[in-house]
Amino acid sequence: MNEEKFTGKADFYDKYRPSYPDSLIDWLYEKTNADTAADIGAGTGKFTSCLLRKPWKITAVEPNSDMREKLVKLSGVNVISASAENTGIEQGSISLITTAQAFHWFDEELFKKECIRILKPNGRLAVIFNSRYYKDCPISSERDEICQRYCGAFHSGHVGKRSSEEGDLFLKNEYFSESEYFSAENNIELDEEAFIGDTLSRSYALSENDSGFSDFIGELKAAFKKYEQSGKAIIKYSTSCYLGKF
Repeated sequence: MNEEKFTGKADFYDKYRPSYPDSLIDWLYEKTNADTAADIGAGTGKFTSCLLRKPWKITAVEPNSDMREKLVKLSGVNVISASAENTGIEQGSISLITTAQAFHWFDEELFKKECIRILKPNGRLAVIFNSRYYKDCPISSERDEICQRYCGAFHSGHVGKRSSEEGDLFLKNEYFSESEYFSAENNIELDEEAFIGDTLSRSYALSENDSGFSDFIGELKAAFKKYEQSGKAIIKYSTSCYLGKF
């Protein structure tokens, strides 16, 4: 896992990244009957906080110190500073592992070995993504075009590792011995500040001291003005979860 990708982005990430639907948390609770959950690559706790809706005993693992400063503010969560591939969690102690918006940063095979080590018998891993939905959402397409022009590290799909379609097939048919799938619409409404902040939370986004930052922000603001209505724009997301056993 690249531990420094989000250094300096924790405030943007925590404030502006979308959350996850209640229906996903209900589905995981019903499917797993879990008593313990470990959120790996937890970041600032966007998904960890959703897990608090259920009576799981929760552990959150996050190696980046900036992100972890936000994470430790969640009450009722045991926070560990460690990588996804070497969590330090006790062997055979976890019923449900979750990783939301982070799986693509992991060494997949080493992470699988670590999951097998810490999961209880019949324990499961949930790999979760909030993916932008481009059909009938031109503001998302235009934002990506802007990022492509300005951000040398820009990527799409499963963060450049696979296309969304290839990632879907990999998780459904290859990574797990058996799996179940959940999907739900998860649209968000943003004002201009939130639209800019959400963009700046991306690992590839320019930072204030980068060359071209001012022009980058100017184009993002112009795109927002093109599509906003009464100061707001709808960004269409789809939340997907692959729940599997090894």
